[in-house]
Amino acid sequence: MLKPNMLAACILASAVVSGQASALNIVLTNDDSWHTANIQVMFSALKAAGHNVIMSAPCTGQSGKGGAVSFLKPVKVDNTKATENQYCVGDTDTTKPFASYVEGTPIMAALQGIDIAAHATWGKAPDLLISGPNEGNNLGYLNNSSGTLGAAMIAITRGIPAIAVSAADGDAEKAPKVAQIIVDLIQTLESERQANQPLLPPFMGLNVNTPADIDNHRGIKFTQVGWNSGLDVVFRKNLGQDPSAIGYVAQGIMAAKGVDKATAEQMAIQMLMDRSGISISRGEDLVKDNADDSEGVALYQGYVTISTIDAQIQASQAKAALTQLKLHKLTQ
Repeated sequence: MLKPNMLAACILASAVVSGQASALNIVLTNDDSWHTANIQVMFSALKAAGHNVIMSAPCTGQSGKGGAVSFLKPVKVDNTKATENQYCVGDTDTTKPFASYVEGTPIMAALQGIDIAAHATWGKAPDLLISGPNEGNNLGYLNNSSGTLGAAMIAITRGIPAIAVSAADGDAEKAPKVAQIIVDLIQTLESERQANQPLLPPFMGLNVNTPADIDNHRGIKFTQVGWNSGLDVVFRKNLGQDPSAIGYVAQGIMAAKGVDKATAEQMAIQMLMDRSGISISRGEDLVKDNADDSEGVALYQGYVTISTIDAQIQASQAKAALTQLKLHKLTQ
């Protein structure tokens, strides 16, 4: 098994590792649904790298659901793509009564992959769970409400290594580049692990974030979770006057109705006017964190960031040991 003082050297090695890693059994999930370009490209990239992959993701978008679970209620599993090792979890029929409608949260989808699909396919738990790539970064204090991190955490608590992956957006053109970073990371970890040992130390995972300008990123930087999330969560009295809410809703209208941006924004304003709710804010700096080794700081400096996560997200003894290591291999 990799020791903490060896782990950073392993994961921060060259982004391109020669040789072929042995095949791993991987469960792939996310919180944006199984239809996203990010997860579909990751699924294909992992298989192309020689791994055995099962996708078990929510049927519908579940961003921000964190550790949400519907206990002791029947939940639908879509098996229509089972021959392709793809499953989605959760109701999609919005005509069902509220009391009968059960969403497939990220944790529920991850557990379906771990407890059902993996055992049916491989007869055992997976070697690794990958959650993502998310459409948007997961950083700092917002990791606690992230569905991407929630799915990774449930695997970690089972003793299954997990990697949470978050991209700056859902750009289909960037998706292969994000996927390649993870394929290379897995190969690096696999090349260093000892026989019959897990990919990562027990109850440890990794939180990986890629910047918006992935073509010109400054390299891979080993970071701490910190507090900086890159944005703040705020409750707005009138979402119809909130640029973030208007822009988000307008994107959906443009995709659904095929109208231009200006028309979609006017429609969004009409839908949101005088309605309150949660929005996001960039630039208000409500939560201050300027530490160079904070993942939220390093990401916006242009780095691909890797932070360790454990079953409680925040600092562990393993993380404390790792952060004391020299980071000179980041640029090698």
